[in-house]
Amino acid sequence: MINDIRIHMAVIMYMVGCLSLMIYNAMVLYHKRSRSNAMLYSTDKWIKAIYKQLTVDSGATTLSQKHKKQLLKSLKRVEKLITFSNALNYFKLEHSADSFEKYMSMLVQSEIFHILAVIYKEKKSEERAYFAHFVSQYPQVAKNTDGICTNMIDTIVSYIESSDIYCRANVLKALCRVGDVYGIINVLQFFNDKHNFIHHKILAEDLFNFTGDKEVLALFLWGKYKVWNYNIMLGIITFITMFSDGFKNAFLPVLQNQSASKEIRIAIIRYYKEYYFKPAQHVLIEYLNQTENYDFATEAASALGAYPGQITTNALISALQSDNWYVQYNAASSLAALGEFFINGLPSRNSDTLQIMRYMLEHISDKKDMNVSEVII
Repeated sequence: MINDIRIHMAVIMYMVGCLSLMIYNAMVLYHKRSRSNAMLYSTDKWIKAIYKQLTVDSGATTLSQKHKKQLLKSLKRVEKLITFSNALNYFKLEHSADSFEKYMSMLVQSEIFHILAVIYKEKKSEERAYFAHFVSQYPQVAKNTDGICTNMIDTIVSYIESSDIYCRANVLKALCRVGDVYGIINVLQFFNDKHNFIHHKILAEDLFNFTGDKEVLALFLWGKYKVWNYNIMLGIITFITMFSDGFKNAFLPVLQNQSASKEIRIAIIRYYKEYYFKPAQHVLIEYLNQTENYDFATEAASALGAYPGQITTNALISALQSDNWYVQYNAASSLAALGEFFINGLPSRNSDTLQIMRYMLEHISDKKDMNVSEVII
C-alpha cells in the first residue's frame, strides 16, 4: 500500500514538473515574441521619423528641435539605440544614397552623439560596448561636418577603463572605422600596460579597416616594436603584410635577430613570401636549413617559392630530404611554383619525397595543362 502511494506521488510530481516546464517554455517564447514585435514596432517608428524629417521640410539643413529632443531622450536607452541603428540600416539600403547622407550630415551637425557618448560612459560595460559598436557602424557621428575627429574620441577611449573584452574590442573597432591614429595608439598602449589579450588576427583585421592613411598608421605602430608585447606586434605585422611592401628594410634586422620572438620572426618570413626582397633570400635559406626548429624551416620553404634562382633551387632540393614531412611538402610546392619540374639526384629510397614530388607534378600539370608525367631520378 505504501509503495503504491509513493509510486503515485512520484508520477504526480513528474507530471507537475513537466507541466511547469511547458508553462515556463511558453512564457519564454511569448516574451521573446513580444520583445521581437516591440523591436520591429520601434524600428518602424524610427524609419517614419527619419522619413518625416527629410520630407516635411526638404530644404532644411538641420534637424528639427522636436526630432533632436526625441533622439536625445530615447537613445539614452540601449534598446532604442539598437532599433535606431536598424532603422538607419534599412534607410541606407532602401532609400537613395543622397537622402541617407543628408540625414547623416544633419545628425552629425546636431552633435547629439557627443552628448550620448558622455551619457553612455556612466553605463554598464555591455551598454558602452554597444555604443562603441554603433560608432563603428556609423563613424560619421564621431566627426565634425568637415570630417575631422572630435573630442568624442577621447570619451570613447575612456570606455576601456573597467570594461570587459567586448567593450575594449568594440572601442578599437570604432576608432579604426573613424580613422583616429592617436586613439588607436592609446587603446593599444592600454592593452599592453594592462596585459589585456586581443587575438592578433582580430587586431590585424580591425587595423585593416582603418579608414585613414594605412601607411601612416603602420609607421606609428611599428615605432612601438620595442615597447609593446609580441602579441600586439604580431597583429601589427600581420596588418602590414596585408597591404604594404614598404617595410622590407625595417623587418630584415628583426628576422636576423635570433633573440626576437619566434612568432614575430615567422610572421616576417610570411611577409617576405608576399613581397620579394633580394637581401632576404640568404636569410630565408638559413632558416630553411634549421634542423632544430622545423617551424622556421617549414615557413622558409614556403616563402622561397617567391625567390627564383639556382641557390634557391639547390636549397629546396636539399630540403626535400628533410626528416620533417611539412618541410618536404613546402619545398616541393615551392619548386613546382618556381617551374623546377624535373628534379635530379633524389635518393630512390626516399619514397615519401618521390610521392610528394609526383603529387606536385600532377597538380601543376592539371592546373597549367602541362605535359608532365614523371620525375627523373
